[in-house]
Amino acid sequence: MGRGIIIIILGVSLITAYLILKLNANSKEGLKTTIDYYELTQARLIGTSGIETYLEKLRRNKSLTGTFKDISLMNGSYDISIVGPDSSITITSTGHFGNTTHQSIVTAKRDPATVPPIHGAMYVSSDNLSLKLNGNMDIDGNDRNIDDSPGPNPPLPGIAVDDPGDSAYVVNDLKSKISEDIKGTGGPPSVRTTTDVTNWEEVTQNLIFAADYTLPTGNYSTGTVLGTFAEPKITYVNGDVHLSGTASGAGIMVINGDLTMSGDFKYYGIVIVYGQSSIETQIVGNGGIYGSAILVGQNVDIQSTGNSAFYYSSQAITNAQVNLKSSRFEILSWWE
Repeated sequence: MGRGIIIIILGVSLITAYLILKLNANSKEGLKTTIDYYELTQARLIGTSGIETYLEKLRRNKSLTGTFKDISLMNGSYDISIVGPDSSITITSTGHFGNTTHQSIVTAKRDPATVPPIHGAMYVSSDNLSLKLNGNMDIDGNDRNIDDSPGPNPPLPGIAVDDPGDSAYVVNDLKSKISEDIKGTGGPPSVRTTTDVTNWEEVTQNLIFAADYTLPTGNYSTGTVLGTFAEPKITYVNGDVHLSGTASGAGIMVINGDLTMSGDFKYYGIVIVYGQSSIETQIVGNGGIYGSAILVGQNVDIQSTGNSAFYYSSQAITNAQVNLKSSRFEILSWWE
């Protein structure tokens, strides 16, 4: 009897010990699974954050490419690789956390910069237009290359406006000498009414979002280069600006304020001056714009006492259209 009880007790003890060992093993296995899942999740979050970080960097640095390693984040790190043309950029991000890695691969397409419609060498949209044109101002809607040779496209108006009343005002207010210098469609003075339905606020905001250069109000003179014909840029000036000396630029310039040009400043592309209140554009030098000048505001006051020129140039506009990049992407695929 006593021996039987001992056997039973030993048997129960052995079974209990086995069950305890089994439970401990399951607990350790469960803990390992939990840790592995946590590390994998963290590595995935780090890799995804790397993609998002470099999409933002690509928004500003439109030529960014290459490999960037061991970037610290969230107690881990990630490696980034960026390859491919703007039509199919591949961004590979490898997140590292603990002993775990996770790779995310995104392909994206950069949208081109949107070029606004061109109505003439100069386009003015305003509820209240004022002109004070003197000197030897030359406004020419005949297509012209940047080397002053004839361009391939048919002529546009020298000055395009929205309202027939503005057209009559411009023609009647011009001095005869200046009238002869406004060339383009229909001959001098080439001032024509156009139909425009452009949302200029949307156009300017999209260009501002994509700006390569953002400048405060101020004077910009000799030594200032806001893009070249070979590498045009989008420039945004938030405030009044005075461009003078031998300053130059190419691409698209958006100015939220008043524009003054003097000296030999030259620009190859599109200059948009816009605002909700008053725009005063003064030209007192020998500079010029090859492309198109666009003035949009409730009140537009154009003053000229110099020898500046506004030339329609399809070459300069096409160059901007082909080479300028926006800061917006279309995600083509996202693999994790």
